[in-house]
Amino acid sequence: MSRVSLVILTTVLCWATLAAAETPTDRLGDPLPENAVQRLGSQRLRYGSIGDLAYLPDGRALVASGTNIDVWDMSAGEREARHQVGTRPLSGIDVRDDGTVLLAANVAGTVFEFDLEQGEILREWETEQGRLSSVYYSADEARALTCGTNPPTLKEWDLETGEELVFAESDLHSARQAVYGHDDRSAFIHGAAGSDPVVEHYDLTDGSLIHAFLEDFYTHVRSIALSPDRERLLVGSRTRATEWRVDDGHELLNTFRGHHGGAVTSVAYAPDPEQLLTGSRDGSIRLWNRLPEGGEVINRWLPHSRHVTYIRTSPDGQWVMSYGGGNMVVEYGIEDGQPRLDWERHELGVNAVALTPEGRAISGAADGTVRVWDMLSGRQLLVIDEAEQGAWAVAVSADGERIAAGCKDGVIREFSASDGSLIRELEGHLGYIRAVAYMPEAATDGASISLLSAAGDGTLRAWGPAGEEPLHILEGDLFAEDGHRGGVLATAISTDGTQALSGGRDGTVRLWDLQTGAQQTVLRGHRGWVEAVAFAGDTGQILSASRDGTVRRWDASTGEVITEMDHGSAVMGVACTDDGATVIAGGTDNRITVWDPAGEQIAVLSGHAANVNAVALSLDHAYIVSASDDASLLVWEVPEPEAE
Repeated sequence: MSRVSLVILTTVLCWATLAAAETPTDRLGDPLPENAVQRLGSQRLRYGSIGDLAYLPDGRALVASGTNIDVWDMSAGEREARHQVGTRPLSGIDVRDDGTVLLAANVAGTVFEFDLEQGEILREWETEQGRLSSVYYSADEARALTCGTNPPTLKEWDLETGEELVFAESDLHSARQAVYGHDDRSAFIHGAAGSDPVVEHYDLTDGSLIHAFLEDFYTHVRSIALSPDRERLLVGSRTRATEWRVDDGHELLNTFRGHHGGAVTSVAYAPDPEQLLTGSRDGSIRLWNRLPEGGEVINRWLPHSRHVTYIRTSPDGQWVMSYGGGNMVVEYGIEDGQPRLDWERHELGVNAVALTPEGRAISGAADGTVRVWDMLSGRQLLVIDEAEQGAWAVAVSADGERIAAGCKDGVIREFSASDGSLIRELEGHLGYIRAVAYMPEAATDGASISLLSAAGDGTLRAWGPAGEEPLHILEGDLFAEDGHRGGVLATAISTDGTQALSGGRDGTVRLWDLQTGAQQTVLRGHRGWVEAVAFAGDTGQILSASRDGTVRRWDASTGEVITEMDHGSAVMGVACTDDGATVIAGGTDNRITVWDPAGEQIAVLSGHAANVNAVALSLDHAYIVSASDDASLLVWEVPEPEAE
């Protein structure tokens, strides 16, 4: 190598090293978005959508997402490899028994046989089936079964010759999955219908229909599984799960009900042949004893916020991997229903955030936990798991000693910020608690009111520092049209503690005398729910954020709009500096926008993978913390206005 080449190579390596050193990462070493300084929680194993899940014989997991197949060591939470397979999104995978090769189908109708060890496609062929949804090896791994969604079709292929062996066109409206039957010479196809049979059984020797069964409402998911002994078929449908004998006449063996909402959106058999698993649109997974009649629930856990679309059991029978609402691939113990890894993260969307003067962030989420974080290091300091049915609002007292969580069950729970112990429960609201606010520090001396809450029942309630009864109920007189028409979604207390703001589903912002409970002003003009409100310091101005996509700055004395800031999508959270000048908004476009006093946009912060539900500003105005439906929080440096 010449000296010039060596100098050039050294320079390139130095620049590469410098660039790598300057790339910000979170506590786990994962990249951060531009302007972010920390992530609270983790985004590992989060996928916007997936095509399928599978286990390898050694317990590693495969996730098909987009055109990629990722290989994960689930015991360590580390991704080991990523393989691109084709150029169209993958829709189904099946692993050969030895774990070295798999079949992969994509939405364009192509099937690939892929070598996992070499990371290369061995062969591929076109099925000419519209939107493939599943592919499976036969028991002898000499044939493959493919299912087309629309029109609903199934085909079987000879893997050695690539020959199409059989073709059958289903009478279903659409199909989501086809699996081999008990003898490997028949197949079951499962799909969408409307009060008609949703399962069909086909003879693979000639493609003829043997039997159609299970009249139920339509289903749009893959939820059919053959038992390990190949004698029973488990089917999830719109109202229940059912188990059928498949070797002598399609006899109904049992029916499993109990999920909230009814729909069973994914199923699997457990390693124990007498146990099975069901996942539902309520986000829960249940482990059942298949007998007695109606089944018996052994265990239940809630890994997702809504539809559980995939369930897989590990080869050693210890773990259940699933994917569903919340977009996380998770793994739980089949015996105890507990996560395999402590990720120090919320498992479901984060609804609210509050900050302490010491640089700690308090977050509340749909997973039923409230968590305390060191904002800059990303360390989780405390987990409080008593926010029943999920925390929709959080606040921290001025002295930093108490945390209030507004919960989905209509109860406000106060916890000790030091150890998470429950101090008291405040009941009386009907509906979700959508907002809570503590009395500001400047107004705490001698104040009778300690805490304010707002709920879906259309009221605000003022609570003292002790006791379990409200001091005031702020609801106005409905007949005088001075109360919210619908749920109250947001509240804030003025710095002097004399006034309160509320925003509601009726699109109004209302100003209240906090001591008397009397309504003082109604601000109208938003064309959507008002999701967040704030006092702009001591300026006599009010901020409101709405699902109509705007943040408005109001003159509290006249009710006039001073400026209107167009975020561009529904705005779910708002915060501002003490002087009311800089405004921060977060919305359903996953972004945070920052605005100057004139209502001009200073910056846009992008990096969340789902809705931004809440934003908070540190006391020194140096950092923004955003809470998102992607189950994480991001800490950002406050952007500086561009110099003119």
